[in-house]
Amino acid sequence: MKKLLSVSLCAVMAASLAACGGGAGTGGGAGTGGGAGVNADAGTGVEGGNSGTGESGGQDGYGDVTLTVGFNGDFTTMVDAVIGAADSLNEKYAAEGIDTRITIEADYQTIDNTEFHNNIVFAHKSGEAPDIFICDTDVAGFVNAGCVLDITDVITDSMVEGICTPCTVDGKVYAMPFDLPLRVIYYNKNDLAKIGWSQEQIDSLPEQIQSGEFTLEDFTALCQEVVEKGGATYGMVHRPGAGNDFYDLLNALGGRYYNEEGQLVFDEAGITRLFQYLYDNAQTTKITPENLNQMGWDTINQMVGTGEAFAYFGPMFSATYVAQAAGLETDAFAQQEQFVLFPKSAYSDGPFCTAAPQFMSISADTQYPELCKEIFKELQGDASSYLAHHSAETYSLSSVKAANEMEEITSSTILSPVTYMADYAQHIPAVDDATTLRGLIFEQITSLELGQTTVEQAVQDVKTQAQLNIDKIIME
Repeated sequence: MKKLLSVSLCAVMAASLAACGGGAGTGGGAGTGGGAGVNADAGTGVEGGNSGTGESGGQDGYGDVTLTVGFNGDFTTMVDAVIGAADSLNEKYAAEGIDTRITIEADYQTIDNTEFHNNIVFAHKSGEAPDIFICDTDVAGFVNAGCVLDITDVITDSMVEGICTPCTVDGKVYAMPFDLPLRVIYYNKNDLAKIGWSQEQIDSLPEQIQSGEFTLEDFTALCQEVVEKGGATYGMVHRPGAGNDFYDLLNALGGRYYNEEGQLVFDEAGITRLFQYLYDNAQTTKITPENLNQMGWDTINQMVGTGEAFAYFGPMFSATYVAQAAGLETDAFAQQEQFVLFPKSAYSDGPFCTAAPQFMSISADTQYPELCKEIFKELQGDASSYLAHHSAETYSLSSVKAANEMEEITSSTILSPVTYMADYAQHIPAVDDATTLRGLIFEQITSLELGQTTVEQAVQDVKTQAQLNIDKIIME
């Protein structure tokens, strides 16, 4: 961990929790919900003037409470949703005569996810974790470290079916999905027009992929055709770092990385196909630049947004960055770009996309578990419009069914054409050590695309490292 960032995170959390633990909360922070200023001398409404702690807020309420939110990333509308839910609850408490006023104090960071994860674990061990925090895809890691609260009782049928699968460990839910982002393939329709495709052909391609008529093999050949005919410089690009996008491609090629019990699997045949596919794209057909993984995000986003690269596979919300890199407004970007399912291949059963929710968890250390849970419940009910807004801003469907019916989503030029994809979404369970295997796979992808290793050697190297570094992995 970077010492400066770790100390900063812990200092903010310690100060905030000290305020929570002492009774009346502190006034405004990075974000606030409810009463703007809190008088430290004011009574709490609890007999004796002491704030309630733990499970019970006393007969009349908790008084003034500050809840801290730890957030990492760019999509701060997630924190806005928490603040909005707290405001909504404060209005209800005031109307009902309940002496509880919630203030949200947020710590915003933009650091590596692994570093943020480690900082949270460190803060938990020090008893200084934020009350609510963004939870990365390694939910099982947080659970194993004892950082997160079981919130199974919070989740209702207002949530999209299956949405909590990735944050469920041993049958218990440990995080609430705030959205339903989809990992898909998207491509530039203008590049197809450049190589002579008619509007009818362009318009019918998504449906052909959805039906299984147009396969992954067909799509890869199309990427090559676009390059050969001058429609684009490159046919297919991907993220320049390790990510679950590569697991999606593995699945599209009929491979898997977990079994029906949610156990990590090393699928040698599937990984061989994945490596051969990426090697061929970079070294044989050259539809992917061989030094792609040495390029930064800004370069790749601009390539995709300008049509220099025809196709890209990854999360839809990355289109936010792509549009910005190309200098395009949302409507203009929507007109040129087409989002489609991962096509069926010769090795898979059918087309699909992958649900990749962003989660928020409640700290196992919070002194106010019930208030934190009430915020999550409010977001599934009367405050769900805040989740609709977050989803619209991040090119995601919503984790809450009612939010998907709201105008911000239904009127979106990006989202309205892809609502059908929710029926094709795979909900991936929390898999121990999936992040470790992902990193090992990506190391070999980099070498393969540069032509520094062979497919056979890359598979053997990943296999050896997986056996050495991962205790529980099933070799297939």
